[in-house]
Amino acid sequence: MRDEEKVCGSAPGETEMTAFYRDLRYLRLPVPDLAVAASFAADVFGLQAGDSDDDNRRFRSDARNYALCYTRNDGPAVALTVARPEDLDAAEGRLAEWSPSHLDAEECRIRQVKSGLAVTAPNGVTVELVWRPLTSGWRYHGPRDAGITGFEAVQLACTDIAANEVFWTRGIGLAVSDWIGEAAFLRLDEAHHRIALYPSERDGILGASWAVEGINNVMQGWYFLQSRQVPVMHGPGRQAASNAVFVTARGPGDIHYSYVAETEAGPQVAARGARQFSDTARSHCAWGSPCLAPEFQGGEER
Repeated sequence: MRDEEKVCGSAPGETEMTAFYRDLRYLRLPVPDLAVAASFAADVFGLQAGDSDDDNRRFRSDARNYALCYTRNDGPAVALTVARPEDLDAAEGRLAEWSPSHLDAEECRIRQVKSGLAVTAPNGVTVELVWRPLTSGWRYHGPRDAGITGFEAVQLACTDIAANEVFWTRGIGLAVSDWIGEAAFLRLDEAHHRIALYPSERDGILGASWAVEGINNVMQGWYFLQSRQVPVMHGPGRQAASNAVFVTARGPGDIHYSYVAETEAGPQVAARGARQFSDTARSHCAWGSPCLAPEFQGGEER
């Protein structure tokens, strides 16, 4: 039985949390072949190629300068934008037991931020809290009409789900919207979740999702992925907790890439409190869609 009060009780309050973070900013993924990964991101998934150099390929999905970065040199990372520079100092104090460090000038240059803080989560993924990340002056325009409207959420695989939930709630300061079994869905704004933690036999980045205009784009994406012989891992389906319609495919580095639409958002998510859903496949997809990813199948049915 989880100790909910211990896990969530010391996180910032709802008003403070909303003011503290502005957005889920970017995902960084190490890949063995930049060219192959870049081809998937642009030609298959529909992201717009952005700045690049010998070691990094960046991709846009909205007004920010990039939401996804493939890299040769750095490890996997998830970034959140803070509202003010003093928020970094507050976060450093709250994260003291996880030994955070400040990004140096070169690290900030590569990440295209003014300043930032880095800390390693229990599952080995670096979390970067950044201030003044670069925004593009050009309108986002994907190489094909996938209907993408923005970077939605990141899913993390965790061998120790309890330790990771404590880190993200008490340390980072996010709040639980819902649980499916032990999987935790964490919010930083009015969206149902921006980070999702899944019990797994491995640690690291599990996947990422991008919002699209509607269910038609989810279905069009499904057919397009099939036509390009990209393995579809889950869906099309609808998640019971967030109400999101989704389809999930396997991309470079065995990372899951999802198109999502109709994800619940609004003040009612926080107002009603976190709910507990059963640890079954039906909680991960109310439509009962096929699933090849063990993390989305529910512990009671594995």
